[in-house]
Amino acid sequence: MSGNAIVAQVTKGSKTDLVDDRYTVRIDVESPAGAVDVSAVLVTADGKVRSDADFVFFNNPFAPGVRMESDAVVAVELSALPADVHRVVIAGSTEAQSIRFGEVAGLRVSVVGDSRTATFVPPGLDTETVLQAVALYRRGSGWRLDAIGQGYSAGLAAFATEHGITVDEEPAEPAPAPVPVVPQQAQPPAPAIDLRKVDVVLTKESPDKRASIDLRKGEPGHVLTVGLEWDGRGAKYDPHGRPTEFGVGDLDVYFFCRNEETGDYVVISGEKGHQGDLGTWPFVHHHGDSRGPGSNNQPAAEQVTVRPTENGDLLLNVYQSIDNGGGAIDKFGRPRVRVRYGRPGPDGLPDEDADQITVVIGNGKSSFWATVAHIDVQDGILTVDGTTHYSRAFSERMPVLDTDGNWVRSAKNGPVGRSKKSNGLGLSRYEGQCPAPR
Repeated sequence: MSGNAIVAQVTKGSKTDLVDDRYTVRIDVESPAGAVDVSAVLVTADGKVRSDADFVFFNNPFAPGVRMESDAVVAVELSALPADVHRVVIAGSTEAQSIRFGEVAGLRVSVVGDSRTATFVPPGLDTETVLQAVALYRRGSGWRLDAIGQGYSAGLAAFATEHGITVDEEPAEPAPAPVPVVPQQAQPPAPAIDLRKVDVVLTKESPDKRASIDLRKGEPGHVLTVGLEWDGRGAKYDPHGRPTEFGVGDLDVYFFCRNEETGDYVVISGEKGHQGDLGTWPFVHHHGDSRGPGSNNQPAAEQVTVRPTENGDLLLNVYQSIDNGGGAIDKFGRPRVRVRYGRPGPDGLPDEDADQITVVIGNGKSSFWATVAHIDVQDGILTVDGTTHYSRAFSERMPVLDTDGNWVRSAKNGPVGRSKKSNGLGLSRYEGQCPAPR
């Protein structure tokens, strides 16, 4: 904004001509800090998006003419908007922070252009968790500002659906096709055991996000562990990348286990009653919830020990919505998945000579859920797929696997994330039947 810009206070329902081409729309609050997440919706003349890509938020930060600049600021370039976009609606949400607008102090909306600025204080907000703040809309050959100030108590899903955005809907699952009967054929010989030591690091720059360990070379007593480590939110590092200060901040880590033969699933977590047992399917035991970096400046870690003789799958799922809406996972101090297999050391975990696959999670996207690794064991070969996937916009449904082992972004009858403080447990359910393939 230039030093001689005109500042005007607008009221709810008012319409104001826009004379500049570029604007930033900011939603500020006095407290609590970071309470409101901003988003934008590009709609056509019928008030609906052209596709879900017209919803701009932390997990989709760009659309033609619109971009997220921060959790609180959206930039709009009117001349760059597609001709069939008639309105850009700017909204704010407190839903991910589990508070309502009535608990937010000092709410203020600013629409800043090169020559003019409009400010707006939406009145009368109480139980709402979503605010339709302002809209920039076409009027003849020009544009105007609509100070809307409308709240939604029904939440983000209702707001999104009203504008034509698909939220957490899955098509009906077709009946499984009959399994054809085929003649018995001779099985090919098993491949030779790979005795080479494995020490692989997968990053977002890796051309292949997959790596394998041959578990058949292990001796009786070898140990397999899978876990997520992080240095803590706000961790500091020296010039060589070594952490000098461990931050704080918890992540909720869940291990979704699929039975390849029956299609059953179980979710293992650090929560009481759901830590699993190495003597019972899925033969996984959780070592307990991390509450931040450990003693002696060790990284935070949540991991499981797995009995490696069973065919099956694990999804390593991270529930992020506890931290400032999405709490993009790479803000938590270089998070990484570690899969280790080898002789047990003094602590019972794989020793320093163990095979190891490390997945460095380098994504800044936010979402309620992030699936950061898929671990598959098949006929003695463990394969890690380190591709990060995210849940649907506004969906609390945990990503799962279908009965064929394919990633499902939002399953109708799958576990749903929820507040531990309010419900005691972080999921609505911890076991069930995997969905059929679509």
